[in-house]
Order: sequence, then structure tokens, then C-alpha cells
Amino acid sequence: MSLKKIFCCAFLTFFFLAGFGGSPAAGKELKLILADYLPPSYDDYFPANQIFVDYVNKHGKGKVQIDFFHSGKLLQAKELMPGLLQGTADIIIDTDSYVMGTAPILGIMELPYLYKDEFDFSRKTRIGTPLFSLINQELAKQNLIILASCASTPEYIWTVNKPIKAVEDLKGLRIRTAGRVEAEVVKTLGAASTTLPSAELYEALKRGTIDGSIHYTGTVPGRSLQEVYKFVTLGYFGSYGRQPYMRYDRWKALPKEIKDILTAAGKAMEEEGFNTLVKVHKEKYWPLIRKAGIKEINPTPEDTKKFRETCLPIWDWWKKQVPADVAAKAIELATK
Repeated sequence: MSLKKIFCCAFLTFFFLAGFGGSPAAGKELKLILADYLPPSYDDYFPANQIFVDYVNKHGKGKVQIDFFHSGKLLQAKELMPGLLQGTADIIIDTDSYVMGTAPILGIMELPYLYKDEFDFSRKTRIGTPLFSLINQELAKQNLIILASCASTPEYIWTVNKPIKAVEDLKGLRIRTAGRVEAEVVKTLGAASTTLPSAELYEALKRGTIDGSIHYTGTVPGRSLQEVYKFVTLGYFGSYGRQPYMRYDRWKALPKEIKDILTAAGKAMEEEGFNTLVKVHKEKYWPLIRKAGIKEINPTPEDTKKFRETCLPIWDWWKKQVPADVAAKAIELATK
């Protein structure tokens, strides 16, 4: 055997013995790298990330530990999914609206006027629910899996200079969006969609590059946007969750005891993380938003009905992005 072949065999043997072949070597603690773009200033959502990490590191001692890189220190928002697929990170926590372009099934988390409220959304998309299982069934086709799903409050329309009381008020405005479903909502309502990461929102609003944005409430204090917004229109214009993602082949290769630890961490994230988010919004974020003078606009029942009817074709648009039987089943599970 040539020296070159001997070297290659030795390297491959080391590679698998060291635990890099998808599962840890016997008795060796597995180290997983987790990346997220979210900074700790999101004190509604960031605790859910920490709950997941802390649970694994507490209950996985000697078996599995997580090194957590947040605030884009390892991967920025646009780099998370490529970084996961390329192996830069073993797990990413991402917002499904950012991933929906890669995995259209995630649109079922985001459709406008689909869920009754954030509690309905959370209840129907957690680990063990039929909808969670259906989502992972589709994600597996793209070598992905979500380990949990922490729901958010609904997305509202936030503006700087013009109050939005009816569908007609959006005509001609430039509204920032963060994903494909949001972009369809904005365009369907008559505005122009501009895609921007949340880190660039403040300057874009300040300079007048955009007139407003569609997002959940936590983005406001998370990016100090109460300093620039003047109005918020309340309505279920969409929603999204945040999920820990892994490559499916990587997940399948893990020992059952490690899978169980990660799943239990996901359940803690869903329960404790969501409860924290709701509490922070009620006790901290909305008082801050109101103190800043942002005017809340509750559309009349007639205008709410028109908003909903105008948005409903987006459900049909999304159905074309996934297999017809999957779309029908997902809508059924989300609405029953």
C-alpha cells in the first residue's frame, strides 16, 4: 500500500473516531456549535434561545454540550442556513420567514389571518402536534429538521408618517418585509415591498428610504424603533416563529439519548420561552411603545373584514409553493 493510501486511511479513521462522522465516539462528549443572529437586546425572544442552550448544557453533561454564538458573531442572518448546510454550525436558531424561501412549508407559520392569536399559533405548532410533524416531514426532503418552534405575537404594520386605517391607505408606500409571505401581504395590500434585515431598519426609517415595516412587536424595542415610528396598525397580518434547525442527516446519526436531550430542550424553549415572550410584551414592550407616543390604530370591523378578504388570496399563492395534498392538510390542521 502506498504512503498516500496509508495516510488517507489513517485520516479517515481519526475522523470517525473523533466523532466527526455524525455521532460522537463512545464515551466522548459531543460538542455542538449553535449560531443565531439575534442579540440579547431582544429580551422577549433571546431568553428562549438561552433556555434551549442551558437545558442541553445542564442535562447533557458528559454526553452533549453546546457552544452558543449569538448576535451574528459566527453567522449573520443571511448566512445562517448556508452555514448550517455547509457545516459551519451544527444547529442554527432562525426566524422561519428568513427560511421560507428555502423551505416553503414554513409559510404555514406565517399566513395572514390564519391563526386566531399567538396562543392558537403556539398551541398548533409545537413539538408533537400533527402540524409540527407535517412540517418536519416536508423539511426532511431538503435535509432539514426543526427541533422546536417558539411562536411570536402577530405581525402588525408600523409606519412613520402615515396612519394605516384601511387597505387603501397603504397604496404607494414602501414597506419593509423580511420574507416571501410578508412581501406577498404587502404587495397584495397595495404597497411596495422592500427586503431588509432588522439590523438595517432604524437607519432606513430615519432616512425615509422606507415608510414603514411589517413585523412582530419585539422588533421595536429590540432595534430601538420606538424612536422613529409614529403609528401601528393592529391586525393579524402574519406571524412567525423561531426554530432550532439541524441537518436531517446529522440528526439521524445522533444517539437516541442525545436526541432526547435536544427534544426536551426544545419543549422547554417552546413552553418557557413563549411564556416569557408574552410576559415581556405585556409588562415591558407595550408600556415602552405607548410611552414613546406611538398611536395604536384598531381598524373598524368593516375595515378588518376588508383587510382579511384582501389577504386571503395569499393562502392560495402559498398552496402553489408546496405539494397540493400537503398544503390542504397543513391548512386543515392550522384552522381546525
